[in-house]
Amino acid sequence: MLDTVRIQMTGLDGTTKISSDDAEQINAEIDKLYDDDLDAGWEGDEFNVAITGLVFRGVKVPKNAIIDSAFIALYAHEDEGDLAIITLKSEATDSAVTYNDTDLISARNYNASSVVWECSEDWTIWEPYRTPDIKALIQDVVSRNGWKAGNAIGIMMAGQDQGASTEDNARDMEAFENVEDPDDGGDGLNHPERIPQLVIYYRMPSSAQELLDGSVLALSPNPSVDGRFNLSLDAFAGQEVTVFLYDQTGRAVQNWVMLPSGTTALHTDVANGVYTLQVRSATHTAVAKLIIRR
Repeated sequence: MLDTVRIQMTGLDGTTKISSDDAEQINAEIDKLYDDDLDAGWEGDEFNVAITGLVFRGVKVPKNAIIDSAFIALYAHEDEGDLAIITLKSEATDSAVTYNDTDLISARNYNASSVVWECSEDWTIWEPYRTPDIKALIQDVVSRNGWKAGNAIGIMMAGQDQGASTEDNARDMEAFENVEDPDDGGDGLNHPERIPQLVIYYRMPSSAQELLDGSVLALSPNPSVDGRFNLSLDAFAGQEVTVFLYDQTGRAVQNWVMLPSGTTALHTDVANGVYTLQVRSATHTAVAKLIIRR
């Protein structure tokens, strides 16, 4: 199944449609809420870390769906070719809220999973591009206890310090308010088709075991008295898996990536409490409760 969602209008500036569901942060300040482009990456001549925030509303993916792939479709706002290193994360919330002029994009609460995008391909102005696969970021959100189809997903695209340079190690992308400047060869019009779009391919579990099967995840000892426990993953033998540890708010507090073989010993330093342990492979998902009692 496929779901696609573009950044949506949140208001009007006179007769012009605007959106505060996309925003740009430069270093420790919100740069602009309403602009024709969004920057993510590093500006080495001015020592600026550029961060873009995107909130996609009305995501119709059901709770506990298995995400097969996902990406953000973008359009270039400038010709660029220097290496941009951008880290993508999803917000650790059941439904992301819009941005404002004061609260930093980087200060929001994000899931532990991340995707590093080393973008070195040449970009041509007003041509389409896409991020790497961000299925793990979307899975983090739709697996939350409070997720509902139709909620909003927030994504941060954060640059990093790549050192002093005359290169422009950033990517300029079309915003909701994109207007193609005639001075750059544009037509002076807004292009709705160039607004950032979240694309998600997903499916529902084919059986109860794929969604929830405590027998697949044999934990011992449980409760764990020192944060150490053994996890039997025989059902996932030969498949690379990601193991997520969620607290009672649905926030992913730790994760491990592994190729399981028999029983695997894991350790966590989280506080006492009841947690959900979730294992995901390319084809299966399973969960179990883990109690930490020191």
